[in-house]
Amino acid sequence: GCAIVAGDTVMGYESGKLVYNDGSHQSNYKYPMDQVWDAAGKAMKELKASDIQMDRKIQKGTIEGVVDEEKVKITMEYLTRTDTSVSVRVGTAGSNVGAKYIHEKIESNLRK
Repeated sequence: GCAIVAGDTVMGYESGKLVYNDGSHQSNYKYPMDQVWDAAGKAMKELKASDIQMDRKIQKGTIEGVVDEEKVKITMEYLTRTDTSVSVRVGTAGSNVGAKYIHEKIESNLRK
């Protein structure tokens, strides 16, 4: 992977897809949005997030909460019947490590 800085925007590329953009870590999952939504909600509960706010629409959804005093925002977007795009942002500056950890939690919940 590599990072590209354009002005004050930082982007990262890993295996041909944009994965890191301005503090958000993005990944596509080969699962329907309903399953990803449930897995992300479960991940936030497992991380003992407080102030969880879930806002779900047909094509999009966001789950926000506070984990270890850091604001976490998970944004989901419907791509196809079987594919969902998920973007995770941790903290104001965007912690890449924290976001990757949350993605791992979502992924392990999807495999259960």
